[in-house]
Amino acid sequence: MTVVAQGSGTLEAIPRPKSVFQRNLNLVRELSITSFKLKYTGSALGYVWSLIKPLMLFGIMFVVFSVLLKAGAKSPDFPVQLLIAIVAWTFFTEATTTAMNAVAGNGDLIRKAYFPRWILVLASTTSALLTFAINTVLVVIITLLLGDLDLTWRSLFAPLLYLELIVLVLGLSMLLSSLFVFFRDLGHIWEIVSLLLFYGSAIVLPFSLIDSKFPKLSVIAGLNPIAQIITDVRYALVDPSLPTMAHYIGPLIAIPILLTVAIFVLGFTVFTKLTPKFAESL
Repeated sequence: MTVVAQGSGTLEAIPRPKSVFQRNLNLVRELSITSFKLKYTGSALGYVWSLIKPLMLFGIMFVVFSVLLKAGAKSPDFPVQLLIAIVAWTFFTEATTTAMNAVAGNGDLIRKAYFPRWILVLASTTSALLTFAINTVLVVIITLLLGDLDLTWRSLFAPLLYLELIVLVLGLSMLLSSLFVFFRDLGHIWEIVSLLLFYGSAIVLPFSLIDSKFPKLSVIAGLNPIAQIITDVRYALVDPSLPTMAHYIGPLIAIPILLTVAIFVLGFTVFTKLTPKFAESL
């Protein structure tokens, strides 16, 4: 607080101006919370949908792949592995899909007010991250009660793996949101790419199944950062006997990690270069 003297001899406290960082942080927070609330406005179940949707997807995939097709039948804790993967995948798709429209859907705001445009993408991703945090806490509670989580020193790797996932999502979100302003067909293309990633990331089946059936293909699939993250999270949280991605692709394990960083740098670079053209294209 800054204290100044008034003409009457009284003193009045005037708050110090907030720093640019504080203003941006407050804006991100407000936009994130607003976006999170608007997703469930008018819904009878409201925020409960953030829990129901991944559980419903888990139920469908479990019945189809685990019960009918017997994928993961040799692993008694595969339902937990599947649930952890579904929650991570739900965050990935929700964050990238909503962030794609973060800039294009706020044309009026961009034309009327000046603020760093990346705040729109960060706020959209943070909104999806709130849902991801809620789902993760629920999964941890349920699996701990069932005794299916194996929390040891290995579990310390899980936050790092989730951080890698967040960096990947932010990079893709900035890239998609900036390109979507100029190429609206990108929305349809991303739907197809997301579907390919879903089945190529060992979400609904153990990665060992891909390795045993298609050993050459498994090396290529293992370079996918999502497959690497999910496979390693399963090792860190569920079963120490599960192979990590390094077991399948050896020294190439650095590639999915470097690819995550490269996607983030590419997304940030493209977003920064295209930002001056947003207002005239919306």
